[in-house]
Amino acid sequence: MSMTSMSGRWFMPSGEGVKDFLRMVYEFLSELPNIIVSEDVCSVVVFGSAARPSDFVPGVSDVDVLVLVKKTPKRRVYNLDFMDTKVHVELFTPEELDQMIGSGSLLGFMLKYSVVLLDRGCLPTVRSRPRITEYTIKTLRRSVLVALGLAVENYYIEMFRESASHLYHSIRHLIRYLYSLSGDVEGFPVSDEELLLRSPEDVRGLLKKLIEMRRREIDANELREAVEETIELITKKLGLKKTGIDALGRLPGKPFTVVACENNDWLVFHVEITDEIGLKKLKLRGTDVVEIENILCD
Repeated sequence: MSMTSMSGRWFMPSGEGVKDFLRMVYEFLSELPNIIVSEDVCSVVVFGSAARPSDFVPGVSDVDVLVLVKKTPKRRVYNLDFMDTKVHVELFTPEELDQMIGSGSLLGFMLKYSVVLLDRGCLPTVRSRPRITEYTIKTLRRSVLVALGLAVENYYIEMFRESASHLYHSIRHLIRYLYSLSGDVEGFPVSDEELLLRSPEDVRGLLKKLIEMRRREIDANELREAVEETIELITKKLGLKKTGIDALGRLPGKPFTVVACENNDWLVFHVEITDEIGLKKLKLRGTDVVEIENILCD
């Protein structure tokens, strides 16, 4: 793996301000061995946008951290908070990481840009290289819809900045999915710059818009237009029939949980609402609405 070693909710620094903020994040994460005292920590690696200052948006972006431990961890995930920024920490052994990368896990690609805060000899033992497999392609396609569902959900609960950020992630997953079909491992896009370079022209325009939107306050009308444009583009590129956001607006109650799924060549939404009777779980496909027992995708 090629890695680079390191030798108020809505505060929005840019440029050097982002780098200063990330330096504070790195200092905090350097103490992880003292926080995760139950594990024999061998390596601490920051990846994702927190390793790419030009893509990181304080107050919006999360921090992703890979921790390698010498034995099977007692606990896999730690969710921490630093200055109102969510920090997601996952633990694996070097052998587990090696197997994941070899099977086509996206983590193998994401580690292209990373900051090594600690390594006690575990990283050199991870010898697998990123691969595009059926698992990679399936994961990316599903991730497009997972992020879309979260975007629509946040739109309806009026968390507009979060909704725009999920739209941004949905379109990033879409670009990677489309590119993965080529089988080109070396050119697989990770950063925003790479995604813009390797995206189809119609998708590129929307990504540019979403990159800008998630960096500022936005209103409901502007966000709704972005949601509609994203749904239109995703259904077109994935070859799905469209269920639009208007279908959710016609429900007797406002959705507070939304899951986007594929079903028989349709984009469908599974939603939870409350009306005068109580909680309802519904499936929306086109103009059809039926009650369901499980909100998760089939």
